[in-house]
Amino acid sequence: MNILFITTDTEDYLSDSLLHGFRHLLGQDVIDFPKKYCMYKNFSHARQLYGNGFTLYRTMEDISLDRTRIFEKVKKNYFDLVIFSDIYRQYGYFYQLLPYLRKEATVICDGEDTQAIFPYKSMFFKHIFNWWSMPKPHKRFLYYKREWTPKTIKKRWFSIPPSAFYGILTPNYLRPISFSIPKEKIVKSLPPKKNIFPSHIVDLEISEKIKGHSKYVFEGESDYYADLQSAKFGITTKRGGWDCMRHYEIAANGAVICFKNLDQKTETCGPHGLTQENCISYNNYDDLMRKINSISDEEYSALQKNSLQWIEKNTTVEKAKHLLNDFFYSHQIDTKFD
Repeated sequence: MNILFITTDTEDYLSDSLLHGFRHLLGQDVIDFPKKYCMYKNFSHARQLYGNGFTLYRTMEDISLDRTRIFEKVKKNYFDLVIFSDIYRQYGYFYQLLPYLRKEATVICDGEDTQAIFPYKSMFFKHIFNWWSMPKPHKRFLYYKREWTPKTIKKRWFSIPPSAFYGILTPNYLRPISFSIPKEKIVKSLPPKKNIFPSHIVDLEISEKIKGHSKYVFEGESDYYADLQSAKFGITTKRGGWDCMRHYEIAANGAVICFKNLDQKTETCGPHGLTQENCISYNNYDDLMRKINSISDEEYSALQKNSLQWIEKNTTVEKAKHLLNDFFYSHQIDTKFD
């Protein structure tokens, strides 16, 4: 396959994890355009990146690719698939290429923290005078949305219909998607544990109770991973959105995820597949400690094992395969990636 993977000039975990997966799956057949420099191992400015570039960035070999005359190639149907990996930042490209895009060869991805599909975020329809005439990506192509909650449908219809109608008002082309992690960042074997929690605790209440660090404290990725690997449990919460790379980093380093208010997350919103079998959902410090203290050694081992199985299903390559298979199935194309 010839795949055009359109990128953006800032870090975006959904876009960039998908690029990593597609490149490892299909090699030089995937053209990142413009070139996503921070994804390549020879990128030298890691500290300029979000989170110091840990986990996802500077992980790809810099291979020679032909990025010339991209628009002309799209017009001539050179690419079997065009992926807009960050539609909120790539709408300009989308608008220019729209006359040449084919339904059976175009994917839209939306990794924004906002629950609104593009362009139903209020900043657009309240301030752009010709908003109504803007082509809406979700009406034409499969649209993969990370933060998909009931508010996604509510915002699409300007909160006019009663919530009882949201099920039948869901756009036909809407699909769920989530972050993922490079397979090489997953521990090969479960590490020994000497601490209950890591030193970095993102939940302020938990951090204050156990005197942990709520702010990012690590200069190097290996130190950050060692901190997670030393702990039986890793704390995570909803941040800008429900999905967060920290969920995946905790599981990848052999700790069990403790996710605040996970029971409030809707099924269509990433991360997917977290249950009481592979993580702990808690509401506050007392609730968390009660649940942790009630877990036997055998139950912890089962949680840890299931957590590792969960993360192995959420690698970048597995997510790239899932997107391709879902896309082909939706368009009744007889192709499957195993």
